Amino acid sequence: MKTSWLGIGAVAFVALGCGDDTTPARDGGLDSAMRDTAMPDTFVEPECETASDCDDGVACTREICDDRGICQFIVDRASCDDGIFCNGLEICDPIEGCRPGPIETCSDGDVCTIDACDEEAKLCRRSPRDFDEDGEADWFCEGGTDCDDRDPGRGSTIAEVCDDEIDNDCDEQVDEADCGRPRHDVCEDALDVSGGGFFELSSEGASPDYAIECAPSGRRDLVLTFTLDEPKSVTVRAEGRSLTYVALRTACDDRSSEQQCAGGFPGQIRARSLDPGTYFVLVADIGGDLGIEVLIDDPVPPPANERCDAPLDVSAGGSFAGTFVDVADDLSTSCGSGGAPDLTYVFTTTEERDVLLSALTASGDSLGLSVGTACGDPATELRCVRGAPAGLRLHQLPAGTYYVVVEGSSSREADFTLDVSFEAPTPAPMGDNCANPIPIAPGDEVTGSLADKQDDLAISCGFFFRDVVYELNLSERSDVTVEADAGGDFMYASIRSACTDEATQLRCVSGNPARARLRSLAAGTYYIIAESFSGTGYTLRVDASPPTVPVEVSGNSTCATAHRIPATGGLFHGDTGPLLNDYETRSCGAMARSHDAAFELTLTERKRVVASTEGSAYDTVLHRHAGACASGGEAACDDDGGELSSSLLDEELDPGTYYYIVDGWGASNNGEYFFEVLVTDP
Repeated sequence: MKTSWLGIGAVAFVALGCGDDTTPARDGGLDSAMRDTAMPDTFVEPECETASDCDDGVACTREICDDRGICQFIVDRASCDDGIFCNGLEICDPIEGCRPGPIETCSDGDVCTIDACDEEAKLCRRSPRDFDEDGEADWFCEGGTDCDDRDPGRGSTIAEVCDDEIDNDCDEQVDEADCGRPRHDVCEDALDVSGGGFFELSSEGASPDYAIECAPSGRRDLVLTFTLDEPKSVTVRAEGRSLTYVALRTACDDRSSEQQCAGGFPGQIRARSLDPGTYFVLVADIGGDLGIEVLIDDPVPPPANERCDAPLDVSAGGSFAGTFVDVADDLSTSCGSGGAPDLTYVFTTTEERDVLLSALTASGDSLGLSVGTACGDPATELRCVRGAPAGLRLHQLPAGTYYVVVEGSSSREADFTLDVSFEAPTPAPMGDNCANPIPIAPGDEVTGSLADKQDDLAISCGFFFRDVVYELNLSERSDVTVEADAGGDFMYASIRSACTDEATQLRCVSGNPARARLRSLAAGTYYIIAESFSGTGYTLRVDASPPTVPVEVSGNSTCATAHRIPATGGLFHGDTGPLLNDYETRSCGAMARSHDAAFELTLTERKRVVASTEGSAYDTVLHRHAGACASGGEAACDDDGGELSSSLLDEELDPGTYYYIVDGWGASNNGEYFFEVLVTDP
């Protein structure tokens, strides 16, 4: 029997028994009583010939028969992810399969903040306590100005209402001489803008009188109105000191009559051809000065190329103006979004050409650009990109007919320009796709640019950005570190064993820089796909070292009993569950009041120290203290700087003694952890 380590994290490798029915169970044949006290990483390693010999019956592991004929199991926590952020990060137990993780409470323990889990944005939001959502914080909290946080009609920016015996403006006076609503605050006092023009108004002191479909409650609203005697095109654009919302209705106080609603910087609604009649426009924000532009002009006919049966021919090249006003979402693209309007184009070439396409709005909106051999069919797409602008180059495109779909924003009906040009055919640059990856070897540090690359590959942690492909060949099993640095811009990096198959992805990381650590990676060929938002320059470094066996640690609850880290660093495994909450934080991790473990590192010369909790089974927090923990104070703290919910401190440290505390976010994140410390020359 041989001892191997089971890594708990996004990816880990475990040597297990494989073969016939006599093979010991996954726990090495230990019964349940023994399993609680025995090492969980003791397994039998019989030979296997194919991956089918290694089936462990656990859905969240993938089986591989490695080059030694030993079963390896890739523990893939990402496969357990149900896509719901607010119910916590699911865990892949290598014996029991997928299990729920700790629920994301988002609570920071401060009664003066409102903590909420934002499922759409996949993050915790914390804002000053503002129960009535009127844009003013409760005055019982520091900096607050709202004397009644249950009533959006009271606050320091609300106008004093006459004769109601209420202190509306929170100045501790009632019905003072300057009382009264601001103009155009209600439907009965709507501003007539039938002649169009530019209007300078203020929502300071206005009340949130009407519920607007696309706006949060509590926003202060003003009312405009206009009457059309014949069909007209209409644009209303409003800009204030915050996100501004604009709604168009046929009945002022009837939400069901709302025809359009949009928010932005500025908020804007547009209609290509409104029928004759009287309309109302509600403009809402948190309060302040507003600039409102109203444009009323002749009606505009609908674009002829809304659907695939009548695409606009752009075979001659050139610039083509387009608009998404009153255009529907008819088609699907692989990089598109729901509810976004789209228009269709077609071009035909009679010989092999390079084709360049670019779609741009004057307002900087993100657009989608899809090219395929059939209109609106994602299965035939050659490329789909999204950006501001959205641009692509198709190298050596064979002669034929191709369809282009330009997709707009779901939040604003923008005008745009599509530029189309044809050039002599050229081969794709090295690293542009899986057909021509750039070789990279352990120890290499290379520089490059994404400016001439295209978005060819999907990675789970990235977006529709330009990407570059590298090929890494490992001659022996190694620990591998990959670091992609764009010098300020966020980078995204995927490491996989088959270039075009996202299912073989071993790790996907993002950051500034993006850093991935893969332990005990088998000999073989791997692909690194790196991308960034723009055509940025970057540096990519790959390092490899012999596989690290983790050191089991226990009893290191305080700095007095801290586990000593060798001067060369190391990998450690333990469990904070049996420990206590001895140390808390000030600067990150919601005070990190969970159970914690202590480590001590002494340096005799200046070094770069990279400390990481990557692979841990819970949401960790890592903080470093200079000198004794109790007296040295918190010198550095990180919550989610590593992959997923792991923590990372990458620092250059002078000679001295340092204490690292492996902690958990909030008050209830404890469990099995990995703590790795890499010590190198600065």
